[in-house]
Amino acid sequence: MPNKFNIMFWLLIAGIISIGLLFILAEVLFIPGGILGVVGGLLIIYGIYLPYAEGYEMGAHINLVITLLVLTGSLFGVIRSNTWKRIELSANIDSKAKEDMTTKVSIGEKGISVSRLTPMGKARFGSQFLEVTSITGFVDQQTEIEIINIEQDKIIVKPLNI
Repeated sequence: MPNKFNIMFWLLIAGIISIGLLFILAEVLFIPGGILGVVGGLLIIYGIYLPYAEGYEMGAHINLVITLLVLTGSLFGVIRSNTWKRIELSANIDSKAKEDMTTKVSIGEKGISVSRLTPMGKARFGSQFLEVTSITGFVDQQTEIEIINIEQDKIIVKPLNI
């Protein structure tokens, strides 16, 4: 059993436990997936175990109590504070994934393909650029097209030269 207080040993223990805490923090905030959290947990356990293995029994008990107090205090601090309010996504989404195209264009309206329709692509109707689907398959860029059907979120067109 060592009888001297070895400052370098205890700095090593404090460093191991601190790195473990940082790994767990990085797991929670930046890189979810389990690997950093597991490594952080193992580092903390090793930082608690090492003083016992080296024979620093009283110091190991103090280390265990301090580590548990820091972990418990960190947990309560994160839960009770507004930490999560600062990093959570709070923006409201006010758009729809599927837009109703019947209000923008009408059947029979003519336009021009802005990109190659393979069979989907972009077309311009007046000043609006919309995504369209060609019923005939491929349509070259800058081809005049006509709307033949409008479903809720899909505009179906055909080239005028056919």
